[in-house]
Amino acid sequence: MRLVLRLILLWACALGLLRPLAAQELSPAQLRDEAFQAAQKAMLTSASMALAQLGVRFSAGSDELARLVRQRQDLVAAWKGADRALVKALGMAGGGAGANRDVEARRAEVDALQARIADSDREMAARFPAYAELSQPQPVSIAATQALLEEDEALVLVFVGTRETFVWAVTRVEADWHRVAVSRDALVAQVKALRAGLDPAAVAVMRSALRDFGGSDVTGDDIATSGPAGFSRAGAHDLFRRILAPLDPLLAQRRRVFIVAERPFDALPFALLVTEAPQGEDTDPAALRDTAWLIRRQGIVTLPSVSSLRSLRAAPAASAPLPFRGYGAPLLGGRGPPAKVASAAPDVAGTLLRGGRIDLETMRGLSPLPQTEGELRRLAEALGAPADAVQVGPAATKSAVLAADLSRYRVLAFATHGLLAGDIPGLSEPALVFTPPTTEGADDGLLTASEAARLHLAADWVILSACNTAGSDGTPGSDGLSGLARAFFYAGARTLLVSHWPVRDDAAARLTTGTLAALRADPALSKAEAFRRATLALITDASDPTLAHPAIWAPFVMVGEGR
Repeated sequence: MRLVLRLILLWACALGLLRPLAAQELSPAQLRDEAFQAAQKAMLTSASMALAQLGVRFSAGSDELARLVRQRQDLVAAWKGADRALVKALGMAGGGAGANRDVEARRAEVDALQARIADSDREMAARFPAYAELSQPQPVSIAATQALLEEDEALVLVFVGTRETFVWAVTRVEADWHRVAVSRDALVAQVKALRAGLDPAAVAVMRSALRDFGGSDVTGDDIATSGPAGFSRAGAHDLFRRILAPLDPLLAQRRRVFIVAERPFDALPFALLVTEAPQGEDTDPAALRDTAWLIRRQGIVTLPSVSSLRSLRAAPAASAPLPFRGYGAPLLGGRGPPAKVASAAPDVAGTLLRGGRIDLETMRGLSPLPQTEGELRRLAEALGAPADAVQVGPAATKSAVLAADLSRYRVLAFATHGLLAGDIPGLSEPALVFTPPTTEGADDGLLTASEAARLHLAADWVILSACNTAGSDGTPGSDGLSGLARAFFYAGARTLLVSHWPVRDDAAARLTTGTLAALRADPALSKAEAFRRATLALITDASDPTLAHPAIWAPFVMVGEGR
């Protein structure tokens, strides 16, 4: 609550609505910087549950890091108890000298525990800086952010408040911010409306033989269409006009733009925002190809936090000897038609956990994903990897992932179901689904974000064709992309390709292999530019009109360092 009040005071000062004495001494640049850091703190609270779960997982070990994590957990638990005792003592104060002495004793105990927690944090940061960054990321000042950026880069931070939204743009030499008079509820509704036009199961999108997207009376092989597959480009332009356009003087000429945002933008890639008023019909492939999508202008890179850019750019480059390892197409026995794309499974979400444990029978009832094997094999072929680099079906288990030496692979891919935190009761962090074991044990078929963080990687790329970040109705999800990104970065990945919604397998293969092929052809390209070129190649391919639809080319986003 104190943080929220502080934000309100800062923003009120910036808008000239309030001039508290303490704020009068702050220059506009100082005020902007304080608000920039305060917004980062507020945004981290959305991932607090997943970060707490990371601590629980890490404390279960037997090494020195686990000891320090347990020590801090014990100190925090003691501090909470002492704070409750202080509150109780304050309620009894005034009843005599004894009660007042008790208040002072309780306050001294709270202060001492706070000092010990601070000492523990300093020791953790000194001895295990990567874990400290993962579990307790600290806000970064505007000046420190500028020092991380190259001349052709910019960073955008979007904080969505309950009633207003605030946006910062930072380049190597400049910084600015603006207020958007739009509430979180209104933005969620706008994002949901845009997501409604990104249904990859629409027949006109799934069937490449169609010449346009407007026919609602065409049926596919085993899917019936429910209406046109139009995406509101006007809505995407309106969102750009509100959020980014006021800061365009800082952004328009940058080759790479990093985006740090939270709900509802965890469900909508910024690449499909439209920078100019769209022309033509939303269902016309030619009009879609000519649309001024943001990805046409510059590379877009997503970050889970501002501080993650600092840790990624400080990490030494790793080199793995083998080109590729992929896991996917888990052995699942759902009775419905095989899923054509990877997705979460809300129909079974309520029954997947029983008695605090994963119900393996329900896990086995998830829909199979046969198309993901083809995606993985195309990747392996493009990277010159042998056939056994692809682990599918009964070989695609959580145990196999945990037992493998994944530090040997430059590219890792996981093509499977993705579950969001909260998709199932008790699941406090995102997870990837693997082939369930035949009997209960340590392998429960779910690789959680905190378990992924314990992997040892040296990968230039980790591809997640699984990470849905919104519910089936387009409602923005809970820490799906951000939680998994932090975990894989900590494990040693440099860059992630993550899907915001179910991915058509042929388009996924073209996007991923096209990005890697562009880098092989021109090693001087940045990763963000290689991904941008692969995306544009898909958009502009007139041989298949459906490729121009953002449901096909926009699900993948790049998360990471970008260079």
